[in-house]
This record gives sequence, structure tokens and C-alpha cells, in this order.
Amino acid sequence: MKTKLLNRSPNSPKLSILREIKRSQGLSVTELCQRVGLSYMGIKQHCIGLEREGYVDTWRRPKGMGRPEKAYRLTEGAKEFFPSRYPQFSLQILDSVKEIYGSLAPEKILHNIYKAETARYEIKLQKLDGEARFRGLAQLREEDGYMAEYSFDNSARLHRITEFNSAIADCLESFPVIHDYERQLFEKVLRTKVRREEERVGGLYRCTFTAASAS
Repeated sequence: MKTKLLNRSPNSPKLSILREIKRSQGLSVTELCQRVGLSYMGIKQHCIGLEREGYVDTWRRPKGMGRPEKAYRLTEGAKEFFPSRYPQFSLQILDSVKEIYGSLAPEKILHNIYKAETARYEIKLQKLDGEARFRGLAQLREEDGYMAEYSFDNSARLHRITEFNSAIADCLESFPVIHDYERQLFEKVLRTKVRREEERVGGLYRCTFTAASAS
């Protein structure tokens, strides 16, 4: 299924639908029309096809007023469409290191990896400060496959970088210490305290890094 879908073109309507749903908590056909720019019936037919292929499912989403509306969300099967920087082979290497050299060995390797990643980001962002630095980091994470977006909550005076894909999902599950390494990376690069919050439901992944504004 994946090869057939991806070979159509980088601008495949189905792939665009999957990417928009990935960047959300689930979307209705009407919302997808606004984001993808296709007709209601066109979007609906693509969604029916994606559901039949096992990449999305539906649920009734509560609304403030009126009846709940039907919305689409990704299934676990849709993970194959989103990038992973560290394939299964890398996870097997870490597992083998743990088996041969002990439980602390993978953590030492991961520490070195995140130290190098931090240095790489800092070099690329060295001329940026304030909001520009947050935006720059979000862009770098986007380029690394994390589907990252920057936003600023003006009322709470909070900077947020939200990621809708984990490019290291397999490693995260096997080595939870990565959660702390990611937070520490953000704190060092952004030069401020950062809160990391992660949410996973079915095919949904959302990780938010939040920091208070200095001003």
C-alpha cells in the first residue's frame, strides 16, 4: 500500500491528508477541505480509501453545541509514512551494546549522541536570540523529520515547539532516558528551562516543549 501511495507524487492528495491529520488531534472532512484545498466529496472519498487501507479511523468528536461530528485520526499503520532517523537496525545495536557491556552502556552512547546534536543545533543557531531562536530550532527539528511547529501563547507568555512525529520512536520506547536527553537538549539550545509533555493515542503522537518568555 505504502509504495503505491507514495509513488503517485509528493503532492499526492492522500499523502497531504495524512500529513494534515498528523499535525492535529484529528480532523473532520470540512477541516481537511480547508487545509488541503480539495472539494468535500473529493476529501471524503480519499478518507474512505485511507480508512479501507487501514491508515485512518474515525470517532465522534464532541462539539460545543449540537451533535458530535465525525473526525479522522491516524492509526498505527500510518507510522510507515513518516520519517525515522534511527531505523530498527540502530535499536538493535543499542540492545546488543546493552547485552554485551551492561545496562549503562547504551545510556553513555545516547549521552554522546545528544551532546553532539546539541552542539550541531547551537552552531546553526548561534546568531539567533529570543523568539528567532525558538523558530530556528523548530525549523531544524522539522528538517530532521519531527514535523515541528513553533507557536507563542501571548496570554500566558509561553513559547511552544510542538512535534507531531517522533523520528526516534522505536528508541524512545526502549530507552525512556531519551525523554530527559531531549528536554536537556532543548534547554541548552534555548538557554532556558523547558517542560516536555508527550501524548500518544493510537496513531497520534504529540510532544510539546514549553518555555516561559524572558520578556
